[in-house]
Amino acid sequence: MNPSQAKPQHRAHIASLTPGRVRLKLHPHSRKATTMAGIQADLQSREGVQAVKVNPVSGSLTLRFDPQRHTPVGILRLLEDTDILVESIGHLPTVEGGSPSEGLRSASFLATVEDLNQILSSVTGIPVNLKLVLPLSFVGAGVWSIFKKGLMIEAMPGWLFLWFAFDMFVKLHPLPNHKAAANPSVADEWE
Repeated sequence: MNPSQAKPQHRAHIASLTPGRVRLKLHPHSRKATTMAGIQADLQSREGVQAVKVNPVSGSLTLRFDPQRHTPVGILRLLEDTDILVESIGHLPTVEGGSPSEGLRSASFLATVEDLNQILSSVTGIPVNLKLVLPLSFVGAGVWSIFKKGLMIEAMPGWLFLWFAFDMFVKLHPLPNHKAAANPSVADEWE
């Protein structure tokens, strides 16, 4: 393909993510009926994709996929292959109708952390696991702050760093898909 005739990139954010289903909201410039029909046809031709439903009026795209064939990270890469850029750092989804501890965390955030792991490992030659390094850095900051300044109830307390470390660790280590799939009523909902 000629670089001057490259396909346009469509921006979207994740509205919801459940095992086997992702719903995206496309930005207004990508909501034309012909554009969305082309995206739908492209996605339906992919292996492991079971159904694609689009709504040009709302800009909604719902994709059902085989969770045995595609992980959430794999689905994001599949969407990138169809020129859909998912911007979900500001829109961190959880499983609808469930508590955050039951569901999947932001797939794109986890994919970003995994990509950073790979980049740092290839540059330094040392295996890096940011899923552990990031929370441990907050633990270190919290312990250092408590050691140097006490509990600091009147200012930024040291124990707050410890809470951030715990919270970050939990968010970077989501529950396996089989526990999140235990709630079939959520997976049955299309929109």
